[in-house]
Amino acid sequence: MKALITGGTGFIGSHVTNLLAGDHHAVRFFSRSLEIPEWLKGRDVELFRGDLEKPDSVLNAMEGIDVFYHIGEIRNRTRATSEKNIRLMETIIENLGKKGVKRIVFVSSITVSGIPCCIPADEDTQPEISLEDHYTLYKKRCEERLKTTLDGSEYAIIRPAPVFGPGSRYLGKLIDALDIIGPVGVPFPGDAKNLAPLIHVKDLAKAIYLAGIKPAASGQTFILTDGLRHSWLEFFSSISTNLGRRLRIITIPPLLLRVSAIPFDLFSGIFGITLNLTNYAGYFSRDLYFDNGKARDLLDWQAEYSLIDGVREMVESYRTGRGRSR
Repeated sequence: MKALITGGTGFIGSHVTNLLAGDHHAVRFFSRSLEIPEWLKGRDVELFRGDLEKPDSVLNAMEGIDVFYHIGEIRNRTRATSEKNIRLMETIIENLGKKGVKRIVFVSSITVSGIPCCIPADEDTQPEISLEDHYTLYKKRCEERLKTTLDGSEYAIIRPAPVFGPGSRYLGKLIDALDIIGPVGVPFPGDAKNLAPLIHVKDLAKAIYLAGIKPAASGQTFILTDGLRHSWLEFFSSISTNLGRRLRIITIPPLLLRVSAIPFDLFSGIFGITLNLTNYAGYFSRDLYFDNGKARDLLDWQAEYSLIDGVREMVESYRTGRGRSR
């Protein structure tokens, strides 16, 4: 197989690239960089220099490709950049068949599933509350385009839960915050004892990789979590324990947080950023548990990393500086 990957140096994409190269697939590495990263040298990896802001460079990279792993995105901070990502996906979809690409694997988000009406939820569960922030709407619209307008190629959609593991700059900020203010008090909507969907980056990468090569994945959407019943409190506590710090949660009633968030929703709209904070207050205070049976059955995939071991690896990596690189 010859695979094209965007976001191949990122938190998630770097692990997918490793799996592709490790299983002896030819990899076309889409990047703005001038050279292949050191950790990929000596493998069957071809650097294709391009920029997601320039759709023509993406189309050129698609020539002669069997499977396209679209993990990267234009930095998604505003509604305007979300629209750019949507237009890029529309251009990709229009040209997949023309370029001979057999399948595209698109990494979406679990937030597209919203707050489910019941648990355990799965890919067919209807949301009780839909999330309307610009990031979720971008992912949702790209999914809709794939399902309704793709012609001549296959697709597989991955909706990952919040991802943890070494290499995330965003979780690095959380680790810093828990290190500094954890003993003083971390404000949270509710008591943080509600179920939280999470997945280790290496488990997610394996599922993404398999979605590109398993025949049964064609035309399917997969929600990816580790399938374990753990809470936000357990996640935060595990980080704090590995930091050698105490953790105190300052409980904020979700209703109070929703009311106080309304002005921020209105204010954010002025700048073209739809944060939808009122719904996210409910998102983080409700039990969220998604069954990953579909991925187990169709991808022959099973999560391997426990929360305790994965968090320990993440904190150790971050403390040595390796976790700050992406």
